[in-house]
Amino acid sequence: MKKILFTFLAVASFAGAYAQAGVQLRNDGFSATTNQMFTELRKKKATEVPLGTVGSPYIDESFAPCEVYYNDELVGTFYYRHNAVNDEIEIKDNPMPDAEVSSLATMRQLRIIVKKSGQEISMQTFETKEDQLRNGYLYAITGEGDYQLYQRNKVKFTEGTEAVSSYVRSQPNRFSIFTDYYYSDKDGKVVNFVPSRKGAFISSFDKSIQSSLKEYMKEEGLNVKKEEDLVKIFAFLNQQGV
Repeated sequence: MKKILFTFLAVASFAGAYAQAGVQLRNDGFSATTNQMFTELRKKKATEVPLGTVGSPYIDESFAPCEVYYNDELVGTFYYRHNAVNDEIEIKDNPMPDAEVSSLATMRQLRIIVKKSGQEISMQTFETKEDQLRNGYLYAITGEGDYQLYQRNKVKFTEGTEAVSSYVRSQPNRFSIFTDYYYSDKDGKVVNFVPSRKGAFISSFDKSIQSSLKEYMKEEGLNVKKEEDLVKIFAFLNQQGV
């Protein structure tokens, strides 16, 4: 399975050319010069899926309309899908089956807004439950506020096994989808993992708000394993103004 990544040199070249060109961005999107730079950073994709594999490397195999932004400036309207094995956003200019597919440059300045739902997908630096720092695409769940809730959708590939005897069945290659939740606060630059245990979740916040958070979750009977309950918790945190 091939994984096509953009190098630091390509990103630096884009930033340097962008600065040297002195391009003025318009409200309706990139200028022609900058749009050309963006186009040059889109690389052709070739995702190979082994025959007989169960599942998909994509969260949704169909391409959905989206808007791509560079910081707050609109680049244009495209169609996207998320390759969650490689953690890449694949895009194309139109929904036709034969349209060329490329990969969105892995730059923090680039983000997409899904047109149907309005949800934002952006590259973030986050700390996993194994305390490892990673860069990857996170789906914003909550809106404005000091505390933001994100969803991380990832797909794991497991290689199949051949039957070694008539008593043991062979297993096909498989793609499995997993979902984790993360949050950012007003002080940190790194997005934090949301623990699945209530005590660990409360302890991950500043001590000044732990008591009120614990009381609120107890009164409302909220479960950190449920997305709808997490939305309520982060709405509460933003209302506190702490």
